[in-house]
This record gives sequence, C-alpha cells and structure tokens, in this order.
Amino acid sequence: MQINHSSVNQVIAALAETMKKGTSFGAPCLLENTLDIEMVRFVNSGTECMGVLRLAHAFTDKERIIKFEGCYHGHADLFLVKVGSGVATLGLPDSPGVPKGATYDTLTAPFNDISAVEYLFETNKGEIAPMILEPVVGNSGFIAPKPEFLNAIRKITKEIGALLIFEKVIIRNTLA
Repeated sequence: MQINHSSVNQVIAALAETMKKGTSFGAPCLLENTLDIEMVRFVNSGTECMGVLRLAHAFTDKERIIKFEGCYHGHADLFLVKVGSGVATLGLPDSPGVPKGATYDTLTAPFNDISAVEYLFETNKGEIAPMILEPVVGNSGFIAPKPEFLNAIRKITKEIGALLIFEKVIIRNTLA
C-alpha cells in the first residue's frame, strides 16, 4: 500500500485492526532456531545479565564457574579474569581493585579447546555451577567457534548436570 494524504482512512483502519491483536510481541522464532536452549532472557546490559550467576549458584548449590579466556561478561568481579586480548590473558591481575578471593572460584579455559573444558570438569567434579561463554567471542576480536565446539560443550554440561549460559551483548544472537 502506498501511503499518502488520501489513504489516511486506510492506514487508520489497518492500525486499528492490528491493535486488536496486541501491541507487544515476543520473538517466537528465537528458540525454534537454536539447539537445545531451554530459556532466553533479554536484559539491558552484560552487567545486568550477570545476575544469572546468583541464580546458578542458588539452583546448583555449587560455587565454581568456568568461563573462557577473552570473553567479557560485564563488570562483576567474578568475571574480570582473562577478559581481553594481549596482557589481559597472561594470568596477570586483569583489573585493579578486584580482590583475589573474588575470582578464586572462576576457572578459565581457552576458547575452542574442548579438552581443556573436559579437564576442568574432571578436576573439579561436582563443583561447577555454570559454564558461561560468548558463543562468538567479540571482546578479543571476532573469534568464531569451531564447528563442533558448542555442541560438544553442551553435551559435556548435560552429561555432568552443569548449567550452560550463552551470553551475548556485543553482537547478540545474529551475525551478518
């Protein structure tokens, strides 16, 4: 329909009909197009998203987490470990003011390294609450997952009973 001054009544009628169906709709296709994701929650920032950690700790009654080197998940002390490229991934203090005790239960693995993930789960049996990652690393440059990586870590977390959290703020769930 071409809209101009003579089509005002048509536009108003079309809007009125659409408004009867509602004004706010979710994203019905999001979960249909992803593998094995049970819940999606949209929030305003990565830092706000990290409230999920408190839920993961409460739900599992476990303290330790696994994150991946180079992934940034907001300004929560627990996550300010190996968050960027260069010197920030060398095991040096990543951010002044973060107490050592705040990151004691944060374990890190190199992105795309399935054997490192298996090792962390094996050496920390029954202690991992969630594993959190960016499905595509955006903080250290664009690092895509190897074809088998995401499915492999999902399989591992399912077998062990650990939660798996995909967090993506910078490039979200869609890539061009």
